[in-house]
Amino acid sequence: MSPLHAPVASRPTFPSIKDFDIIKPISKGAFGSVFLAKKRTTGDYYAIKFLKKSDMIAKNQVTNVKAERMILMSQTDSPFVTKLYYTFQSKDYLYLVLEYLNGGDCSALIKVIGSLPEDWTRNYLAEVTLGLEYLQSKNVIHRDLKPDNLLIDQNGHLKLTDFGLSRIGFLDQPRMQHEQQPHNTGGHRRHVSAALSDTLASGISSTSMVHSNKGKEEGASTTAATPRQAVGTPDYLAPESILGTGQDSMVDWWALGVICYEFLYGIPPFHADTPDKVFENILSRRIDWHEDVVQISPEARDFMERLMTLDPQKRLGYNGAEEVKAHPFFKSINWDTLMTESPSFIPQPTGMEDTDYF
Repeated sequence: MSPLHAPVASRPTFPSIKDFDIIKPISKGAFGSVFLAKKRTTGDYYAIKFLKKSDMIAKNQVTNVKAERMILMSQTDSPFVTKLYYTFQSKDYLYLVLEYLNGGDCSALIKVIGSLPEDWTRNYLAEVTLGLEYLQSKNVIHRDLKPDNLLIDQNGHLKLTDFGLSRIGFLDQPRMQHEQQPHNTGGHRRHVSAALSDTLASGISSTSMVHSNKGKEEGASTTAATPRQAVGTPDYLAPESILGTGQDSMVDWWALGVICYEFLYGIPPFHADTPDKVFENILSRRIDWHEDVVQISPEARDFMERLMTLDPQKRLGYNGAEEVKAHPFFKSINWDTLMTESPSFIPQPTGMEDTDYF
């Protein structure tokens, strides 16, 4: 064949937002929105995070977005982290195309049923512990661990998401200075379907009384702008984050203790009307155990006490994830089979486009 008639080499094609049909919003945060989308060529569903460039620059979030992208791209084989499939941009937006998990998140779950039974809580926290162990093995600190960032997959297992505040390669290296980095508010939540309520009705315990009495207003758990320049969401911040004396892996173990309390009681332990009051409660370690309303095992109480220890060097997890896994609270957990066992709750959406669990 003569050169004049040689076939023209096809140019490589790169993904763009035009490759997807945007179906509906899933959630909205301080720096962007997440939409359910379907890829036109395959019909596969994804969650696409839209990040407006001007907002990223104005709010000094460019470094955070780069960190989130780097972390997600490096965790493609992890069963504990939401998968990132594509990243691309347009003139005005950055896009992260993520695995779509239509089981909702743990924050929506708590809002519906008030609290979780101890066995259910134990299994969820065991999965989060494995996730943190994996991240720490990759030198990643999450720094914004909370129920909103624990997604439920189609099999009922948890995956960590939202790494916008994460640090890479700073494990066990206390950070003395931190810039202010606001993050997701709770955002709007769609109502959870009646099917979820029916499925979980038997799981409602007396701890829901704590939730109904105290009340957690929609979006009340927001990231604060404070003189302390802390990074994260107020209710889940470790004391050293507030004081600016450290941002190592111990902040994630503290947050695990806070989440354990919220799962069992239906409200975070340090919750208050204002961020400053939340900080005050955290720094004074003011915890109401509601012993007249809620019955928990001594092991659960000790687990939370040791995770929510003011001194990071005395906190459970200081010697690594194995120390956390060895706590008596997890005595019944089989770490080798945990991710293959049937969870207490398995989502039953009506279809792939059902986002009611959010």
